[in-house]
Amino acid sequence: MISSDTTQHQCSLVKSYLLLTFIQKVFERDSLILEESGVLKTPDLYVEMVNAGIDRTGILLSEIKHEFKKYQIRVLDIQQNHSGVYATYIYKGAKEQFSMPMPAFRKEMYERMRAYLGLTTSMPHTAALPLPEKYRPEPNNSTSKPLRVVGRSWVTSSSAYKHNSSRPTAFAASKRA
Repeated sequence: MISSDTTQHQCSLVKSYLLLTFIQKVFERDSLILEESGVLKTPDLYVEMVNAGIDRTGILLSEIKHEFKKYQIRVLDIQQNHSGVYATYIYKGAKEQFSMPMPAFRKEMYERMRAYLGLTTSMPHTAALPLPEKYRPEPNNSTSKPLRVVGRSWVTSSSAYKHNSSRPTAFAASKRA
């Protein structure tokens, strides 16, 4: 029979593997966007910071993979949807399942990303919690439509983030005058 400590340890390893894998993909995507956006005057500084985060996640992922070999763990499948992240893995020949609700996954991912970037991890608020009243933007009485999410992907083409104005050049020049 497997002890609860062993079960807890294998779940911890799988959880860390999932978080590190997702974080590394986000960092790689963000680094590419920063490099190619053309918006920043000194993108190299920010890219270097994000690449340091990529290096840290890579080191930790290699340690997790070493532990996987040691404990005979192999991740077979990873699924993600709006409600959570799910993994099917083999532990010493037996097929196991791991799941984590999306709000908890995002919160831990965000905290780990801050740590891997060398930022403080204890914040008065996180992305999952609303901003304090004094930091909220003023309400806008215009009839703007809410943004619509078409699809989600961990790796997105950086060209989607480039600013391409659809206004004619003459219109843009007249606005500056």
